[in-house]
Amino acid sequence: MLSTRSALRAELRAMLPIALPLAAANLAQMAMGLTNTIMVGHLGGAALSAAGLGGALYFTIAITSQGVLTAVAPLAARAIGARDHRGAGQVAAAGLLLAAAAAVPIVVLLSMADRLLAAIGYDPALAAEIGQFLTAIRWGAPGFLVFGVLRALLAAASRARLVMIVLLVGIPANAALNWALIFGHLGMPALGIAGSGWATAIIQSLMSLGLAAVLWIAPLHTPIRVGRRVVEQIGQILRLGLPIGGLIALEVGVFVTTGILIGLLGTDALGAHQLVINVAGLCFMVPLGIGQAATVRVAFELGAHNPAAAHRAAFVALTLGVFFMAATAVVIWTVPLAIAGVYLDTDDPANSGLIAIALRLLGIAALFQIFDGVQAIAVGALRGYRDTAVPMMLAAFGYWGIGFAGGWALAFPLGYGAVGLWWGLALGLAVVSSLLTARVYFCARSAMRERMFNPTTIS
Repeated sequence: MLSTRSALRAELRAMLPIALPLAAANLAQMAMGLTNTIMVGHLGGAALSAAGLGGALYFTIAITSQGVLTAVAPLAARAIGARDHRGAGQVAAAGLLLAAAAAVPIVVLLSMADRLLAAIGYDPALAAEIGQFLTAIRWGAPGFLVFGVLRALLAAASRARLVMIVLLVGIPANAALNWALIFGHLGMPALGIAGSGWATAIIQSLMSLGLAAVLWIAPLHTPIRVGRRVVEQIGQILRLGLPIGGLIALEVGVFVTTGILIGLLGTDALGAHQLVINVAGLCFMVPLGIGQAATVRVAFELGAHNPAAAHRAAFVALTLGVFFMAATAVVIWTVPLAIAGVYLDTDDPANSGLIAIALRLLGIAALFQIFDGVQAIAVGALRGYRDTAVPMMLAAFGYWGIGFAGGWALAFPLGYGAVGLWWGLALGLAVVSSLLTARVYFCARSAMRERMFNPTTIS
């Protein structure tokens, strides 16, 4: 019993220095997005709508692409665990080459977005304004993807605090640049909505340069070098990373599509949905960081040929996520009106319809907090086991086959509206988290059996 407790404490000491900075970094990125929204909001509702949709398009494409590159983290961590530091550096080099290649189609696609939106029936003026925003922010794609690769390498090397520091510095810099470029302060031209796009692109580029500078000043034991194994590593990243990108697209897609359907139910329903999504997204950033840490810890221990420690890392991460999300569930459940009051005036009669819907949705959000956290951490642990294709298929089944289909049936044929769609999301999350947790157990047992019968290899 004492040895077990000692091992659990040792795992906590190893995981928390990775998980906490990554969670803080995730929150910092969300804070920058909130800053952009507040700044653009001062230009009026039309500008806010254009920036909101433009930002959603950009980040959906960019985050899905970056998801492919997150495969750098488990591959580099496993190499570091096996004391192959040169191999880890070559994984990062391969990731940087892929980032450069992936940025090109993103820039080209966003260059045509205004014409595509006009072609499908968007108001020409709105499509043009969205195009102005995307024409600026598209240039942030290379920096965004490079940042993702360097972040993955630093996390794999247990240097996640450096990522957090760069992002925390980015928050005030992003706010200042938005203020200057949107409204024309400090001698800058007043670019309006395009100014927010340029500010985001510049900050994303500067943050990637910041991480590169950190690696130059305080180099790791994993030098980024282009060698003969880089082509092989590109193949490994794509094999592991493409299903990760697919899973992210499935998850983001179900929430985006649900939002589109809720928009058919009226402005109050859509406003309530956006409010509660923001609350849930804020809470989600912490288990997301824990899941990212679980990827590194599981992969590192497997690289060190210690599958029992990898299993323990996954268990500790899941336990941390359950405790944190249970605490957020209690808060959301007990003070939903206070939470809604952060976003709007709850005493204004004009907001009464929106608040009534938001309170019901917050109740559902409180119930699925644990499921949301568990699925994020389970996905992270499975990436450490190099298991990404099966989780993508499980997510497709749970999010779309169960969650979206069930939510649509509850919302429209059965008449439960926005509440029905959110019950569908909750059901989908419950199914996915259960299936992924079972998958973690299966992979952990398989790795330990392989270690038992073949001590020199780990699957």
